[in-house]
Amino acid sequence: MSDPTSAAGTFAGYKLALLSLPVVASLLAFWLGLRFVPLRTADPRGDLLNRVLACLVSGFVLGIPTLVMLMLHWPGVFEAGVRLAMVAGMPGIAGFFVITGCVMVVCSIPGPWIVAAVFLWLKRSEGKTITEIAQDLRDDVGALRRPSAGKSENAGGQL
Repeated sequence: MSDPTSAAGTFAGYKLALLSLPVVASLLAFWLGLRFVPLRTADPRGDLLNRVLACLVSGFVLGIPTLVMLMLHWPGVFEAGVRLAMVAGMPGIAGFFVITGCVMVVCSIPGPWIVAAVFLWLKRSEGKTITEIAQDLRDDVGALRRPSAGKSENAGGQL
């Protein structure tokens, strides 16, 4: 017994899967972000707008250098995307845009986390003077430079 789908229907399925890959990846990334960091109850609409805008900015700020590095160091990915588009009966450039879209989506993931960290820092520094903020920043940077507790501190490298 033969399969009831035609060859045209099969190619339509490939086209649908190929073009929906960046969309599915972006929805999955956005869902994960909302799953692990729920929206603020005080202003969920504003928080959602901030996250979407942060994703867009992060996607372009991190995505473009990532695409350039990918083109320089691993050009076979784009060739595979072009071949996949050709198999699906689409122009080769569609495969390029699918790969580009997926890279931009992956690069958009850190955006909301960075915005959340900035807003948290601004909330903590609310009501402080510029000198207090500078002192807090200096203390935080100094804490990053301090040796770990397991290492012994000695003057000039002498025991």
